[in-house]
Amino acid sequence: MKEIITSSGIRGLAISEISPELCMKIGIAISSIEKGEYIIGHDVRLTSPLLASCLANGICIGGSNSILIGLAPTPAIAFYARYYTGGIIITASHNPPEYNGLKIFDKNGIPVNPSFYKSLLEIPIRYANWDSLGYIKNFYGLYEYIEFLISHVNTKKKWKIGLDPGNGTTSLTAPLVFHNTGHEVKAININLDGRFPGRGAEPNEHTSKLLSDLIRKYSLDIGFAYDGDGDRVLIVDENGNVIPQDIALAQIAKFIAYKSHKPIVVNVDTSAIVDFVINSIGGRIFRSKVGDPYVIEEIIKRDACFGGEPCGAWIFPNIIKCPDGVLSSIMFLNFLDYEEVKPSELLQNLPSFFIERKNISCRDKITTMKRVMSEIPKLYPDANISYIDGIRISWDDFTWALIRPSGTEPLIRITVESVSRDKVKSLISSITKLITKGD
Repeated sequence: MKEIITSSGIRGLAISEISPELCMKIGIAISSIEKGEYIIGHDVRLTSPLLASCLANGICIGGSNSILIGLAPTPAIAFYARYYTGGIIITASHNPPEYNGLKIFDKNGIPVNPSFYKSLLEIPIRYANWDSLGYIKNFYGLYEYIEFLISHVNTKKKWKIGLDPGNGTTSLTAPLVFHNTGHEVKAININLDGRFPGRGAEPNEHTSKLLSDLIRKYSLDIGFAYDGDGDRVLIVDENGNVIPQDIALAQIAKFIAYKSHKPIVVNVDTSAIVDFVINSIGGRIFRSKVGDPYVIEEIIKRDACFGGEPCGAWIFPNIIKCPDGVLSSIMFLNFLDYEEVKPSELLQNLPSFFIERKNISCRDKITTMKRVMSEIPKLYPDANISYIDGIRISWDDFTWALIRPSGTEPLIRITVESVSRDKVKSLISSITKLITKGD
């Protein structure tokens, strides 16, 4: 079986890799680490109810109680986990429907570190005594979570909003939140379906056509699309054009940082447009490994006011320490309303950045990366070099390069960005030569 532990939890092919037996074993292991009550939810995937049931039974077998919430967005489990010993969601997020997985939150609603999943899989199975087994209790619904979202809507005008939950769990929350706060809502792909027939589980520029058409047809002000489990958002402007994720991230980060005077956190693969925008207000940026658990760790460490990744996963730590797609769209709408700007206007007066990505086949990633790490400082003596996650090389003119080994394939990935297309080409060439030297 291939590696199933990722930066976002456990994930793999449903049934064959993420099996009922595995979910039960993980439940027993969680219970053996700390007895208590765990809230459990699942996304719309066809295999999710079965796997959630097995997980709940495993927790009870280990001597703890399972509180089954049923169908729910991932951030809802983080929200409710704060009232229990922890929370677990059965989901594969934005992956295709044949995948599934688990994501665990601690009692503070914070996603656990990937090292925690490794320890779970290594714990020997121990059953509780017959008179110490836990029980399964059905939860009462998402009412408190929806009220929590509604409480953060702070707009003066009535917006005309297009929504595309992509047949995922935000079908339960996003239309209700915006309708109940006085906005006009038009929605597509709101029928819950674990096959994700509307556009797939991941919103991106290629899958946003239906939402763009909806915005143009009804002359809407803005559109929001969410991934399968509801922790990511994609934004479409009033003309039906997708706002690039890095620019949306930069603008909301600027808004939050300007008001709080605290730093922000982004991962190492985030565009330098964020640096450009945050530098314009004298703000500070820290970078983390790729993956929201690492972003949150850095947020806590730096006492940051905001964190995010260019996939549309944004974290507002003063509200909840977990990415939440619907909350992110609420905060973005609050920002537009406060500034009295149209979404398309956010792209004005920004420099053009050029980005290129390349994959290089590599039989021995570990040895090659060690060699590259030792040689990079000599090759680029004028650069700032970070080894937080792979190798990140950056310059004061907003040029940067990232070299990271793939977690699942025999590849080393290169990303280069600059305001100069020639610099991008030159760096791609020199880094490729460095990696392939001796092969």
